Amino acid sequence: MNFVSFAIRYKRLILFGFGLTFFSSFGQTFLISVFVPGFLESFGVSYAYFGSLYSAATLGSAFILAWAGALIDRVSLKKYAIAVTAGYAAALLTVSFSLWIWMLFLGLLGIRLFGQGLCGHTAHTTIARYFSTMRGKALSLSNLGFSLGEAVLPLTITALIALVGWRISWASIGLLTAIVLPVLIISTLGRDPLEHAEDEVRSKSGGSAPEPGGHWKRRLVLKDSRFYLLLPAALASPFLLTGFFLYQTQLAVNKGWEVEIMASSFIAFALSKSGSSLLSGSLIDRFTACRLYPFFLIPLLAGFSVLIAFTHPATVFVYMFLAGITMGAAFNITTSLYAELYGTANLGAIRSMMTMFMVISTAASPVLFGLVLDSGHSFEIIIKGALVFVAISTILAIFIYRHAGIKIS
Repeated sequence: MNFVSFAIRYKRLILFGFGLTFFSSFGQTFLISVFVPGFLESFGVSYAYFGSLYSAATLGSAFILAWAGALIDRVSLKKYAIAVTAGYAAALLTVSFSLWIWMLFLGLLGIRLFGQGLCGHTAHTTIARYFSTMRGKALSLSNLGFSLGEAVLPLTITALIALVGWRISWASIGLLTAIVLPVLIISTLGRDPLEHAEDEVRSKSGGSAPEPGGHWKRRLVLKDSRFYLLLPAALASPFLLTGFFLYQTQLAVNKGWEVEIMASSFIAFALSKSGSSLLSGSLIDRFTACRLYPFFLIPLLAGFSVLIAFTHPATVFVYMFLAGITMGAAFNITTSLYAELYGTANLGAIRSMMTMFMVISTAASPVLFGLVLDSGHSFEIIIKGALVFVAISTILAIFIYRHAGIKIS
């Protein structure tokens, strides 16, 4: 079944996942960053102060997510999604009406938790649970919501801020979320999401197909040696690329590039990320995520190798294109992997734990990169360290499947 036929056949759940991943953009750093000048001016704080506030909100959301994300395994999906929407809208409006810095902190904590964290978590857990043989294809289509948000929202919101200011912009986003997402959730899920699931899943009781790994609880996953072998690869791309994107100006200076070239290279990143998301989805359904997992970091490994070997301005486009391939495949492969290894009954708890680790890693990399640069080292040291980390993560990922008895051929 091709992508068009598949999307039409399972349009309800695909649209549900796509909508949640798109709306998660309002809680992502790439969009929050356009509001930072307004925050600094209105609250009279420095970049360092706001950075600390934002890191604290991000870390706080990560720890809450480990508990809140697990609830999706125990309550009605529709009620859970509506609750996430209500919390998200409340957080967005809190930022809009914040008069004191503590209100801004609570608002940021909420949009990081419900937006960056739970919107994507709800989408991925739902798709992975209600699809089995075509799980990869379903994840790749729903994840296009991320790409659409990255493509259209920064310029749109920047124009909106220039027109009405940052407070009214946040209020508008909050009202839009409060109106559109509940309608989307109710109309797509219907009476029972299982009615719209993949045929193989719908035929099984409980709403989830049996997985090779059984149905693991989170505490058992933490005792599984395979978990610690897959963890570095799962965290590598978000951890490293958060730091590389945040310090892209320093990277440009180190290579002798114009900053504008770095900004334009994100087009290559977005294009390859979208294409990789679609391609990896089909490959997962054909080969399984277990077989693909040791290889999805190889494009990023090649990208860092290119950064080390060359200084020509065209290098940045090659690096970003390769990084986009890894990022496009990452969400699809990792989510499918958790379902294949540990089953779907407790997938919400397992994914929320992994998301917590991911968010913590993205909060840690800016600090670590900053310490390296402040100590007087060049960016070349960071690139070489990233290359080594990705190489080790890839090797560990290969051993996972030897340990699990899966041959890579």
